[in-house]
Parts: sequence; structure tokens; C-alpha cells
Amino acid sequence: LDPDEAFLREIYIPLVRWNAWWFAMNDDDVDGLAQYNHPYSSGLDDNPLWDWGMPVESPDLNTYLCVQMGSLAMIADILGIDYEAAMWRRRAASIVKRMVADMWDPERGLFVALHNDEPLPVTTPFNLYPLWTGQLPPDIRKRVLQHLTDPAEFWGEFALPSVAYNDPKFAADTMWRGPVWVNINYFFIEALRQIGELALARELREKTLALIMAQPSIHEYYNSLTGTPPATAAEIFGWTAAVFIDLAIQATKDGDQGEEG
Repeated sequence: LDPDEAFLREIYIPLVRWNAWWFAMNDDDVDGLAQYNHPYSSGLDDNPLWDWGMPVESPDLNTYLCVQMGSLAMIADILGIDYEAAMWRRRAASIVKRMVADMWDPERGLFVALHNDEPLPVTTPFNLYPLWTGQLPPDIRKRVLQHLTDPAEFWGEFALPSVAYNDPKFAADTMWRGPVWVNINYFFIEALRQIGELALARELREKTLALIMAQPSIHEYYNSLTGTPPATAAEIFGWTAAVFIDLAIQATKDGDQGEEG
């Protein structure tokens, strides 16, 4: 975290309000899990998670909020607000427990998105997002990792598809319905590093850097079967460029420090 306490104090309350807004305005059934009320609030425009209608309680959104609570706890620690730091950690743990209780499907071995309390029959990387919390029970974490690293689902040559390769909704060229978006890869690299799966994190980082460097320009998204950018993918795209820079720096530091794993 930035050691500038003045800056952290400046952003702390706005971040608290932002986190609270999701639960105040996007939890119609008041079950402690936030929902998307429109596809565009997710950033996943045409992903098949929305094919059955809105609202959708999705594992990715609640993982984002859980991770944010962990960051708020660290900021509160630095600012000396010990009771709020403890509160944020309790709330983060509560979201994980709620996701396990309401979203975990033991038969499919992943977290389901819910529409009107009904599980949605589609497999995407967003069904695996709770891995990023670092708080999953070992048996659940193991099954989530099995999905993530299965070449028939996500761990192909050009990982990670935005819909599982073997899902009926998969379309390799169609925006959020199959192509690789490297910002999603970035989140999973962070998740894998957090839970100590350093070899897997490095492998996904290498796949991601190779995917980007194989093209003469930096693109919005990539066909997850061929690694080439679809005609509809924007060039010189900010998300991809930012991820590339950060991952390249990570790779350089790991090489210098001889990271083990």
C-alpha cells in the first residue's frame, strides 16, 4: 500500500461509501450478496451470464467487493482505525461464507451465478472468481483449481477464454462470449499468487505476455482458439496495455529475485 497516510485518509471514506452503495442499491433480497442490475454495470457487456435476464447475483461482483473490503481493512490498519479494520475483515469473511452457502454447486464444482435464486447453466471464469478471496475451504479451492487448469475448459494454449471452451455458449470471436480478455487473466494471476500457486501464476502470466507480444498491435481481446484479434477488437487498447506493462514488470522482478514456487 502507498505509505502516504494523507492520501489514504483522503480516499478511505469515498471507498467506504462506494462499497456500501453496492449493498444499499443492489441487494434486492437483502441476503448480503450484491447483484448486477444491468449487463453494462458488470463491464462484461454480452457475456452469456445475462442471457436469462437481470438482475444477476454473480460470483465476480461479490468477489470484487470482498477483495475491496480486505483492502479497506489494510488502509484502516495504517490509519490506526483498528475497530474498522476488524469490521472489514469480518465482513469479507461473511461474504465468502455467503457465497459458499448460496452459490457453491458441489456437483459442478464451481460457484454459480443466480437469477431469481436459480443457478445459471453456463461456465465462465467468473464462476471461479471466489478463488481470489484467498478464503475458500481447501476442498472447494481444489475443485475450483481443477476447473481453471483444465485445458478442455480454460487452460488452453490461449488462456483464459471468457466462456469455457466446452460450454455450448462458447464463441471464440464474440466479445465476452469466448475471447481472451487479458484483464481477466490478470485477476487470476493475482489470485494464484495470493494462494501460493506461484508456478500456475507464472504459467498464466507467460501465456498472457506471449499472446499480446505475438501481434504487431495491442488489442482489446483475442480469439481464444487462434490467439489472433477478431476484426471487432479495438486496437491500441488501454486495458491490455496496462496489464502488459504490469505483467512485464512482474516477470522482470521475478527473474531478478528468483521467485520460488
